[in-house]
Amino acid sequence: MSNQVVLPKNTEAKKYVISIVRGKDIVDRIKKAIELVGGMERFVKSGDKVLIKANLVDGRPYETGETVHPETLRTIIRHVKLARSSQVKVGDTVTSYDMTLYDKVAKIAKEEEVEWIDFGRSQRVEVNVKNAVFFEKISVAKELVECDVLINVCALKTHHLAGVTVAMKNLYGFLGLHDRIKYHRLDKIEEIIVDLNLVKPSNLVVVDGGFTTHHLPAFELQKMDLAMAGDNVVSVDAVAAKVMGVDPKTVRYLRWAEERGLGSTNVKKHRILGLTIDEAYRAKTVNIVDFINKESENIKIINQGACTGCYGRLSTVMMQRFDLHSAKTKLYVLMGPNAKPPNPMEKDATCILCGNCLAPTFYNGLRGIHVSGCPPDLEDFAQILDNYLVRRRRLTRQEWEKSTKTWK
Repeated sequence: MSNQVVLPKNTEAKKYVISIVRGKDIVDRIKKAIELVGGMERFVKSGDKVLIKANLVDGRPYETGETVHPETLRTIIRHVKLARSSQVKVGDTVTSYDMTLYDKVAKIAKEEEVEWIDFGRSQRVEVNVKNAVFFEKISVAKELVECDVLINVCALKTHHLAGVTVAMKNLYGFLGLHDRIKYHRLDKIEEIIVDLNLVKPSNLVVVDGGFTTHHLPAFELQKMDLAMAGDNVVSVDAVAAKVMGVDPKTVRYLRWAEERGLGSTNVKKHRILGLTIDEAYRAKTVNIVDFINKESENIKIINQGACTGCYGRLSTVMMQRFDLHSAKTKLYVLMGPNAKPPNPMEKDATCILCGNCLAPTFYNGLRGIHVSGCPPDLEDFAQILDNYLVRRRRLTRQEWEKSTKTWK
């Protein structure tokens, strides 16, 4: 194939390859994205057992921007079969009573004569994690450890805790429901993302970027008509972050993954084929900080270079635990080493300085209530907010989504 990529001998200079394609036709853009990174034959050899991990979160319609299109999966399945794989399985964990999308994908699997798997019903296998960020043992669906080739098919989204959710977080679907809840309660989402990817790095990543949005709640949608593909999960997530207007350096799990040899976040080192990042970018994808700043008249988060340890975790605590409309006076929450309070600041306003990078010193002249830590402790932050905001019962997922219906 003439457009297949030939990797340079000096792989240190240009180690990873990512393609970015824009087009109205889903099938065409997915095919072209895969072809640009070398074609399916580069990743799947004759006799390989192939597992396709789809992102079908909660069975949401494709038009929400939360999930991949069923025809994206059909296209990938057909390419895998042409590469003469011996076994093909496609699946995700079913997390909704609405089976419409899951049934569509299961029907495609049947038509293409491959196996549909609900990983939530799979046998669990406990695996050891070498050089783990935090979890040295993880229980995962057995299909993850049994496959020869893992194809990671994901959507293009920002995330309230992790900053972005593209390829690396897509492996969260291999966890059991109890463990998924546990890692949220432990405040270890980014840690488990990296540890999961250490168990089984993705061989091929395909991003169905028809839209961008913010995952749960999906309160803004941007049509992108993109497809991406790549041979390294970290590099794809880093490029995808840039396409959404997120600095990869602010995403903690990407840094941890890079430190453990899973890939590089330096997009300048990668070979990007098709569109450039600038050509793919249309507008910044909304995040949780944007939502809070729009939702509350008296709360203003000033984020200047904060990592997800602050802007993800702390903003989520504000959103989930407190009534954002209960602030009686202006409350400025500063995050990131470059954050500065407004000048002048209202007479009765309060300034909260988040994290060690904003510790008040003689040199920076910052004044306010400081919550220390890198990252700050969630309970310490919540206790400070108790002085200015009214707590509410912790929201269920349905209530969380309902609270964001007014976003336009």
